[in-house]
Amino acid sequence: MAQPLRLRNCHEALLSQFHHFDPLHLVVRSKGLSFVRETKFGIFARGPRPGSQLIRDPESGLSLRPDRLNAVYLFFPGSQRLPVFEFDFFGYGFGISIQPRETPRSWDLLNRIASSFGDQIVASSDLVERGAGAWLDEWGWTDGQEADRATAAKVSGTVENGRISVQVATTAFQTSILLDPVFEDRDGTVRRIAAAGGCDAIVMDANILAVTGGEGAGWEGRQVRAASGHAVRS
Repeated sequence: MAQPLRLRNCHEALLSQFHHFDPLHLVVRSKGLSFVRETKFGIFARGPRPGSQLIRDPESGLSLRPDRLNAVYLFFPGSQRLPVFEFDFFGYGFGISIQPRETPRSWDLLNRIASSFGDQIVASSDLVERGAGAWLDEWGWTDGQEADRATAAKVSGTVENGRISVQVATTAFQTSILLDPVFEDRDGTVRRIAAAGGCDAIVMDANILAVTGGEGAGWEGRQVRAASGHAVRS
């Protein structure tokens, strides 16, 4: 494996492969707020409601609509890095990435998945242009979705007892993060908030999202809201 590989459109069978990995990094990208968290994966199953189109993994808390998933790619973020799974959703693009740890077990599983599900080699430049491999604070790939608000991510969040909880939901996927912040860095309007160990982190643009209650020390008792002052609900 040295080039991006589109995997065959048998998504539920593919999703079940994540259960075999050690904890992975789940990256979620939405305009103005993205996050990464470490999680194990279980087995995706249909929701309890009749006719539900969502499948949900109770271990990671990730819910997906397979019919909104255009393709999954094995994508190479760099010559010295392990390939990652990039999820391309209809009308939204690359909103989710699942990134294995670099271990012999991961390499073995990735090779097996490439052999079993590999369909077509694709151009890396095309995937990058559409958002694959984007950093948490790279939101330019979302600009093309402004005309279609139905596919835009809705973000809501709360801060209670010093813990930050953020939920991201689109027509294609829903997921969340809960962390105890120990570090915050600012670069202009961009705020980077990390938990102990640095694996779990949130990056937000203060022009789009702000934390109500002023700029005092600590997070307790505040709520993450849209910059206009109206909470954006999922």
